[in-house]
Amino acid sequence: MARYLVVMEVSQKQAYIFESNHLRDNRYNSTEIAYITSNDYFEKALGPEVYSSNNIVYAGGGHTVLDFESKEKALEFSKKISRQIMVECPRMELFIAMSEYDDNNTPGGNLKELMKKLEEKKSRRRAYFHQENFGIEEMNADTYKMDVDVTSVPKVTSVIGSEAGGTDLEKLDREIDINTILPKSYDFNQTFETLGGSEGESNFVAIVHIDGNGMGKRVQEFYEKNNGNDWESFKKSIREFSEAIDRDFKSAFRDMNDKVDELLSEEKLDELKLKDNAFPVIRIISSGDDICFATDGRIGIECAATFISALKNKINVKDGKGYSACAGVAIVHKKYPFYRAYELAEALCSNAKKFGASLSKEDNGASVSSIDWHIEFGELADDLESVREQFITKDNKHLELRPYIVDASNEVLNKEKIRNYATFKKLFKKLSKKYNESGDNYSRIHLKQLRTVLKSGEAAAWHYLEFHKLDKLAMESYQGIYTQIDYNEMFKGEELEKKLFIKTLDEKERSCLFDAIELLDDYIPFD
Repeated sequence: MARYLVVMEVSQKQAYIFESNHLRDNRYNSTEIAYITSNDYFEKALGPEVYSSNNIVYAGGGHTVLDFESKEKALEFSKKISRQIMVECPRMELFIAMSEYDDNNTPGGNLKELMKKLEEKKSRRRAYFHQENFGIEEMNADTYKMDVDVTSVPKVTSVIGSEAGGTDLEKLDREIDINTILPKSYDFNQTFETLGGSEGESNFVAIVHIDGNGMGKRVQEFYEKNNGNDWESFKKSIREFSEAIDRDFKSAFRDMNDKVDELLSEEKLDELKLKDNAFPVIRIISSGDDICFATDGRIGIECAATFISALKNKINVKDGKGYSACAGVAIVHKKYPFYRAYELAEALCSNAKKFGASLSKEDNGASVSSIDWHIEFGELADDLESVREQFITKDNKHLELRPYIVDASNEVLNKEKIRNYATFKKLFKKLSKKYNESGDNYSRIHLKQLRTVLKSGEAAAWHYLEFHKLDKLAMESYQGIYTQIDYNEMFKGEELEKKLFIKTLDEKERSCLFDAIELLDDYIPFD
């Protein structure tokens, strides 16, 4: 009998995860997607007559591929699991496609044909429907939908909530944190209020989105490398490859949290004013190379950079290659609409990837790890492009230098010498009274005023510095930061070059100072 392949995918995942404004629900929705596409759920929901663990090829990120010994078995699984999920998760959008395994094609070629069928089905959406509600549920005031508190709503068939009074998802969510993410025995955080800050102050949280670089191409290369194997060997390899990716990204997450834990132990993050045994990082999504978490706004950028640096040291045991990733950090008020914050973080991550691609065209930026961020002070814009238009000065220069390179080859770093995250940190410390080790202190009020004046253009900024006798700042923010000091020129009686704006590789003039000044109150360097 012919073998059949089945692919099952949750569509519109972000919309499902963030349909509520409650962080706890977002976490549980993310965990729910991972669970209903996993081996554990299939075993519990269907039983050995319909499914066994040997059927699964790989799973991750709401996407699962399986194989069955016959078309009848594949159809039985597809019908029963889709009905089960529709009953238990009525708002979830699910697609299932299947194809006959072609022995004349390679294993990777068969998977490509399966994905092609999935995309065709998704593009038609002829059979898309779901039960919104029955008209008797209590509506959620934040979403105008039926309540999505998955820990309290009773399940019809009780597969997800069959243990401990309907709290399987809560237990599973907690286990991910305790077993793989959280260091020591910190409290299991579920609200922004646990992240830090002081009551009555204008507190920010950072929503961080991290995505691996070039993972789609890497998977295709892995297919090609293993196409000479028989199907069972190929299936085993691709499953182990997928599991290794998930394990390595979770390990980098843990390394990042261990760094935060180290700083907390050394009392270097006391200004976060954490209560009791709270930890200032909350995991939201950790599925394969797709990562999202929330932190106190002052450590979000450093957490993202630390994650990327930790990931660089991981090697996938199946293809023997390391990783690179990009990050977007949206720093917003705690009351800011959460889904909008996530969308902003996702757009910032995408912008960081485009920046990397412009620097390394031969691999489309896969080798460049970069970071972009934005502090939202209350203005609402439709997209990131509209946001960045607000950072153009009256003389058509750019205030922001970001995105920044976190890690790249020497060739890339030599090509773009200005937009380097290590350089940004160096300048920030020079401007900050707390972290400046040279003894030169600049008035915080003057720096904040300069941030506003820079928007009026270079001429206005020079006038401001000269009037307040601060033109030394333009020299110190450039010499030894963005350029090496030429000490041979110092004894010729000529003044060292001063700059407020500097031309980057994209031929645009950008402010040397704005990014560092903007973060004076909202950034804590880790080292």
